[in-house]
Amino acid sequence: MNSIHQKLSRYLSVSISLLLIFILLATDISVDTWISDEFDRAMINKAGLLETLVEEDEEGIEFDFAGEFMPEFEGKENPEYYQFWYDNKVFERSDTLEFFEIKDLPRLGVQLNKYIFKNITLPDGRTGKLVFTKFIPQVDSDVRERLGVTREEFALSQKPMEFAYALSTEKLNYILWFVDIIFILASILAVIAVRKIVTLVVFNSLKPIEEFNRQLSTISLNSDQREVAVESLPVELVPIATGVNQFIKDNHTLYTREQRLTSDIAHELKTPIAELISLSEVALKFPHEKQITDNLAKDVHEISSRLKSIVNSILLLQQSGSANQLAIVDIELNELISQVLRRENTKNRLIKLSFDNSSLIAKSNKFALETVLSNLINNALFYSPVDSEIEITTSKTSIDNTLIEISNVCKEEYQKEDLDLFFDPLWQKDQSRTSTERFGLGLAIVKSYCERIGARISVTLVGKKITFSVSIP
Repeated sequence: MNSIHQKLSRYLSVSISLLLIFILLATDISVDTWISDEFDRAMINKAGLLETLVEEDEEGIEFDFAGEFMPEFEGKENPEYYQFWYDNKVFERSDTLEFFEIKDLPRLGVQLNKYIFKNITLPDGRTGKLVFTKFIPQVDSDVRERLGVTREEFALSQKPMEFAYALSTEKLNYILWFVDIIFILASILAVIAVRKIVTLVVFNSLKPIEEFNRQLSTISLNSDQREVAVESLPVELVPIATGVNQFIKDNHTLYTREQRLTSDIAHELKTPIAELISLSEVALKFPHEKQITDNLAKDVHEISSRLKSIVNSILLLQQSGSANQLAIVDIELNELISQVLRRENTKNRLIKLSFDNSSLIAKSNKFALETVLSNLINNALFYSPVDSEIEITTSKTSIDNTLIEISNVCKEEYQKEDLDLFFDPLWQKDQSRTSTERFGLGLAIVKSYCERIGARISVTLVGKKITFSVSIP
């Protein structure tokens, strides 16, 4: 099973650690390069300093070196080395070269006034670095004035001098290794720290989800708590919690509705079943009573028909909520309404038809729309006085919408709050359910089929006149 905590910790730790290691590695390389460059620059400066001690005049070349000011070229402790060549011969070398069997530094090929570096093994056996250059010895300005020549003219007669300067790189290597070790340890510590910090941050960041889950675990359809508190949740979880709360609310409403529906269905079925049992008990107890036996078949048939009507209505309500796709066809509304009126046997009732157009076409499912119209018309016939008028109007409200309105005068006294209950299954104004013909399923079927075909059903009450409106897209 995938874990958000583990994935976040792993991905964040790896990505941040790689970034830190890359930065530290780049920094380490930059520092090593800078230290090495500074070391080479220091060697060039030292070599340049020694070059300035060489002077040439008309008598020859002189190396004005004082060992007391540069003891590194005379003692055995951390010695440094230099050597000059002039006219392909050794001109001068440091005293430190006299202490060892190898008394000469390597001689390299280099252009005039250029420098070349080479890693070597020093005469004392240590690892070192050599800088080699070729230069023209300097000429004092007093000498040039005395001879009456320029620097360039005097240089024409000068020969170049070669110079090598070497010193140990052990301290340099030690510093470079020390810097590398520091960066390696810093990288390891950074990875560990990142891992710990990321794990802690992710753990604390996911705590609201755990709290959200804890609250959900305490919620049930029968519990008093029916929603998740959103005040303590982070902004990212509020839309989810709001959606879950709405889902819980809808399910609780459906659960309550199903409980009431189950109870009402049981009540509706209980009465005819009890009547059948009573009839059979009476018939069994008094088998010779002619009046009882003569009416038994008729009574059983009536009660069975009621049972069948209840069951058929329940099945139709169940079918209206099915997820099966309904076929959409073109329906001529005026003709369909006329067919329903003929089937409902409205000969003895006053029906006022008002059709906006002689041929009004709607796109819908014929069975669903016919069931809606049949139940609404039947409902208007049953719940209105016999001598009252029933109005049925059709009109085109827009290019795509068609409106059907069915109005009648009510026999019962309804309140505004009753209108919201009309479409609840098995709801009846008469709480004692004395009616043996109506079961409160017709309008529930109407609403369910309207939802299936995308139609909108509404009801209004003005005085004692009630109007059901069906808007078909």
